[in-house]
Amino acid sequence: MIRVIRLLLILLRVVTWPWRISYRALRKRRFWKGFLVIVLVVMLLAIPRSTRVLSPAEYAARGYEYGLVGWEVANFLDKWVHRVRELLPGVGSSTQEKREALARYLMLNEEIEVARDDLDGASAAEQDDDELVTLLERVDDLESERRELRNDVEELLESAIDAILKELDIGELGPLTWPPVDFRLDSTPRVLITSPRDRISRIESILIDPGITLAERETIEETIHEGSDLSGIVLGTGGVATFPTVIPDDRDLLSTLDVAAHEWLHAYLIFRPLGRAYWDGDDLTTLNETLANMFGEEVGRAAYERVTGETLPPPEPFIPEMTPNAGDGDPGGFNYRAFMRETRLHTDDLLAEADIDGAEAYMERRRVELQDHGIFIRKINQAYFAFTGSYGDDPASVSPIGAQIQEFRTYVENAGELVKAIQGVDSYEKFVQRLDRERSAHGAQSGG
Repeated sequence: MIRVIRLLLILLRVVTWPWRISYRALRKRRFWKGFLVIVLVVMLLAIPRSTRVLSPAEYAARGYEYGLVGWEVANFLDKWVHRVRELLPGVGSSTQEKREALARYLMLNEEIEVARDDLDGASAAEQDDDELVTLLERVDDLESERRELRNDVEELLESAIDAILKELDIGELGPLTWPPVDFRLDSTPRVLITSPRDRISRIESILIDPGITLAERETIEETIHEGSDLSGIVLGTGGVATFPTVIPDDRDLLSTLDVAAHEWLHAYLIFRPLGRAYWDGDDLTTLNETLANMFGEEVGRAAYERVTGETLPPPEPFIPEMTPNAGDGDPGGFNYRAFMRETRLHTDDLLAEADIDGAEAYMERRRVELQDHGIFIRKINQAYFAFTGSYGDDPASVSPIGAQIQEFRTYVENAGELVKAIQGVDSYEKFVQRLDRERSAHGAQSGG
């Protein structure tokens, strides 16, 4: 409990530093210095966004931005108050009670999905208002019950992930894990991605309020398309590395643990060269995201086995070079990975030939073709591929990083060792050099 109080005091000191500096200056009769500091702080906080030139994405997203500061204020304190409460004798929930809360929470996810489907069906059938109100109240009641359980569920799952991190010897800071494993089960924000139309490359990412409607998403995308030579798309996110990190509240247990570990690694890497270089180019973004995917999967699976006592089968191997029907049990069946990879490669070819209109028409045809196979994607454009392609193990990626990370993993004992081996690199070139050294050390044949 003392450690928790100390952490809260440290946070308070960080937040209030401008005012403390000003106060000290005034006490020492350095009036003008203190006055100028106060004026500077007020100006920085009060200057409206309209005084600077907005990017096309910022302009289109005005009014729809995710309220990150408000979310942090609402959730950070609530999380830590609950954590302090858990340390008080006779007040916190027992491990068994947390397990029961988890079981009920997962059941509620299924009940909420059914209730929402019922509501959507009744709305489409234009049933009377009383019926719709009853169904809406049912959804609200179930969601309210789920929110009541989430603190205990989060504590249980955070503890499981923390235990796995300690086994991997990563993030240890004395008896603590840094950064702490701390996440909130909630509706995750959407993200607005932009890319040039003449090539696929992520330019900007802006968090968008999760409650945005489909029509509003399309308005943002159309505004970007008409007002600039950019492609834009608003997509869902699997999680965001805020603090606490925000994790989808409607996933199954394994997926929840996977995403939580993935986002924890992003928070961990921000204190290392690799994480700080995240925005230094597409390769660095892909390197960070692919590493987080692999780490999240391994840690999530280990935490799942710890929570449930079950032993999971080995994960399917990553196949970097997809050939038709590779990995399919049915040789004549549809292969989504191969389809999407072919789509991405041909789109790149068309853009390389400066055939932007042809590339966009081709992506739309492929999207419609996916519907014939029961796969519905609202929009496929350059921004869509810029986002999905940043994950090296995604079929939309043309980067060699997915295969390289997979190869690197074979040279180390576990996912923790993998992270520690490359967390110090701040460029793709240094990563490749590090991989080459591992190949040489293990007698592997050099290649890229």
